[in-house]
Amino acid sequence: MSFQFYNHYRRAPGVCTDPMDTPMTITETPFRKAVADLKSPSSAVYSQADWDLAYESASPSVADTRLYEAARWIAQEFAKGRAVFHSPSFGPLSPEWATILAIASLNREYRTALQLKDDLVKSMGKGSMVAMDAYSGLRIKGPNGQHFTVEDLAESSTDLTENWLFDALNAAAADPPPSELSGFAFRAGKSYSFRKALNTLWNQAWHEGWYYEIGADGTSAWRPGDPAAMILNQTWLQRQQTNLMGYPFIDLSVWPKLSQSHRRKFSRQRAVTAVKRVGRSVKLRVSSPSYLSRRPPAYTLEKSAIEGSYLSDFFETEMPNAKGITAAILHLAWHLITDIAEGLTREVKLPSCLSPDDARALALAVPAAALIDAIGEGLEVDTIMATAVVDFLTFAIKSGKNQKGNRGLWSAPLVRVPNCDEYLLPLPALQTSNPVRKVEAWLEKGGIDDTNPITARGEKYEAIYRARLSEDIRTNKKFTTASVAEHGIKKTRDFNEQVDLLVAFGGLCLVGEIKLFLMPTDPSERARYDKKLESAATQAKRKLDLLKKRPDVVAAALGITASEAERLRYLPVVVTAQDYGFSTRVSDVLIVEAGFLSMFLGGTDIVVGRVIQKGSTRTADRKIEYYKSEAMAAQRFEKEASAPYVLKRISDRYTWATSPYPTLAHARATLAVPVFNDIDGVEKERAQSMIATLSNRRTAT
Repeated sequence: MSFQFYNHYRRAPGVCTDPMDTPMTITETPFRKAVADLKSPSSAVYSQADWDLAYESASPSVADTRLYEAARWIAQEFAKGRAVFHSPSFGPLSPEWATILAIASLNREYRTALQLKDDLVKSMGKGSMVAMDAYSGLRIKGPNGQHFTVEDLAESSTDLTENWLFDALNAAAADPPPSELSGFAFRAGKSYSFRKALNTLWNQAWHEGWYYEIGADGTSAWRPGDPAAMILNQTWLQRQQTNLMGYPFIDLSVWPKLSQSHRRKFSRQRAVTAVKRVGRSVKLRVSSPSYLSRRPPAYTLEKSAIEGSYLSDFFETEMPNAKGITAAILHLAWHLITDIAEGLTREVKLPSCLSPDDARALALAVPAAALIDAIGEGLEVDTIMATAVVDFLTFAIKSGKNQKGNRGLWSAPLVRVPNCDEYLLPLPALQTSNPVRKVEAWLEKGGIDDTNPITARGEKYEAIYRARLSEDIRTNKKFTTASVAEHGIKKTRDFNEQVDLLVAFGGLCLVGEIKLFLMPTDPSERARYDKKLESAATQAKRKLDLLKKRPDVVAAALGITASEAERLRYLPVVVTAQDYGFSTRVSDVLIVEAGFLSMFLGGTDIVVGRVIQKGSTRTADRKIEYYKSEAMAAQRFEKEASAPYVLKRISDRYTWATSPYPTLAHARATLAVPVFNDIDGVEKERAQSMIATLSNRRTAT
């Protein structure tokens, strides 16, 4: 495994003290305003003198001082990096071979990490019980004592590979590659991961207050500005993954009981079932899969996750910008490509050296004609449509403009080799890409977004969600007087506001905005989403204030009397399709996850944990009941939504550790690393008892 730099904060939180804490907000100060227009530490023309002047001219706060010191530290590292890593980082290679080496290095790193994780899982023993979500948190050790999850590595390595691909297009060499490429791959990996890690660290420092302190031994110890806020943010990511597994959990239970013919109807009709490399060509066979495994294939689980999400109603909608193409078609094509990648991977052992032939094999090179033919056969479409699908899924360098739907390799994994009729396949992007994010990207790229009035998603989602809440309330036997404005409140001459959400139960009335927000994944995205939440919260408060003055409007929408509307206790909320902001307050407005609100109003027992025994399909769920009556539901809603157990159970399982952070300009550095732990002993004993009960029932029948 080559020398790499990783920032580990993105996928896992630390210990959470109180889920009600509002995420960290950065206060704009005169110093921040002054340096906002200066060159950042990553720039080759960064001027320390300009930053010094801005700092000396201000009355700096503690946060200002931390930012100033962080900028200086990071700038020193960047400057040293430019001196150590010569451009181009991959040496005297042509655009073709620089591109091939980029994907080969990415795939080799990822496969090595998978092997290390497999070894770790085997060392745990077959009898141990592990929480299902704990598998994703298993950490492996890399060079210099760093520890990270496979997902950390896949994410960081894939992101930095996009920078490598950009530079590869501008490579000037034209000579054939040397016979040994390992040295070039090693140096380029160091260079790009170094730049990526420092850019990430700077974004953390600027947007989230990350800072460092010098220890007695001279070590620079980097920490988050607000650990609790970072923890909560990453808890939302874990909660999102849990929500996505709702439908797939059903598939996991049902699949072993299905016949092969039913499995085929339930999943894909056609797949790439045989892959064979013959020299520079690749032979691909497309046929009906056998489906012998007792576990559903990745395609089936991903499709279930998408169908259980807010994207289900857009999954099979034809795209205005791509005639005949839908997200469902692209998803099928994605897994045909994954079939090819996994088939080629099985043929390639990890080499100790790296010849040009080794690099091409590791990069999973596929001739364009073979790829298009396989896509056409698998989708049962003609060559023109298959080519259009391949073009849609082909990686394009991001330009300075905001290209809608361009999520890089995560949504477009086909890498065209410059000057060659050939594609390369990045394995980590294909195997670990978030299904919801890539479908979101495809819809945006295809023209299905709120800028198009014909295919606008926001209003359609709002209508679907209100209908869902109406059904939740109707079937909740604990409710007797609850009601929801199923069509919201439309703007009229008499009432100049549109209200997305109005629902009353037990004397409480929720007035809210429904927002179809994506889950942000990096500091700059989170900063933008914070502004979106601020705007939504302002709207919710304004509309609530108007409705309190117009009980007649509330009464008409809910089907109650005006006097009943006057007696309601009103609470402003922002309901988000995904989890970002859940349980926090923005301008005194509560942010609520759409799934949680539906679950709460439905009155069902809540599954707060699921445990499996490795090597079997046995599971155990832990459930809790939120309330026994409508009045109790109204009384407890605000407390439960502000400090939900579904978040606390996740956040309580994290502890902080430190990981070495490789440096060039400073003696030593460490990075605060959150570690996701398995469930505690009490929960484990409870799960073991439940599984034993299930086993006894099976034996008795």
